[in-house]
Amino acid sequence: MKNERTLAIWMDYSKAFLIEFTDKAREIDTVKVQPVKNTYGNGLHSYHEDQKRKENRHAFFKKITQKAQNYSRVILFGPSSAKVELSHQWHKDGLFTDQGLEVITTGRLTETQRCHWVNNHFISPVVAP
Repeated sequence: MKNERTLAIWMDYSKAFLIEFTDKAREIDTVKVQPVKNTYGNGLHSYHEDQKRKENRHAFFKKITQKAQNYSRVILFGPSSAKVELSHQWHKDGLFTDQGLEVITTGRLTETQRCHWVNNHFISPVVAP
């Protein structure tokens, strides 16, 4: 595909690091979840805290989705199931086809390790015939 724009997103449930790949990977943005503060004391209103967490996760996924929409290929990777949850949401919303989305489990990685992982994923070694 000509002018294919590729975005790799390392994510867990608290943050997402957006890594653009052209000829090499570079981190371009970070999206974080708004922390939920216990404003009710002693867990008396844990239902409200759960609702706030769900709202924050929805807003977190929405921010990531908005940033990913200008790319033709997206890779979600990271240690938690947040990437799977987001990919299901995208499939449900019809945002990415199977060809344009990959979901891969990795461990926790530093910025350098994330960029190195993305480079290794896209720059495959040349195999002689």
